[in-house]
Amino acid sequence: MKGYVIVDTEIIDQEAYLEFLERIPGVVEGQGGRFIVRTSDAEPVEGGWAPKRLVIMEFDSLEAARNFVTSDEYTSQDELRHRAASARIVVVEGVAPQA
Repeated sequence: MKGYVIVDTEIIDQEAYLEFLERIPGVVEGQGGRFIVRTSDAEPVEGGWAPKRLVIMEFDSLEAARNFVTSDEYTSQDELRHRAASARIVVVEGVAPQA
């Protein structure tokens, strides 16, 4: 089953975030992932959760998603990422496709 990395981000430093945005797509793709959501336009419906910027990345498996967040390629961006934004990140497994 697919694995997903879900990120709720609040941008702290716009200039640093733009630099991070230039770097991260290649890192995601290099780890076999793809962006399926990247938006600052999430519509809160219930429960009070209002993400500032929501990002969802899809990987071939839960293991691949976990490997991405611990990879040298991703963690080497930590200094820039932490300067650019505050984030909450979760890794989850998708559900099996319905027949």
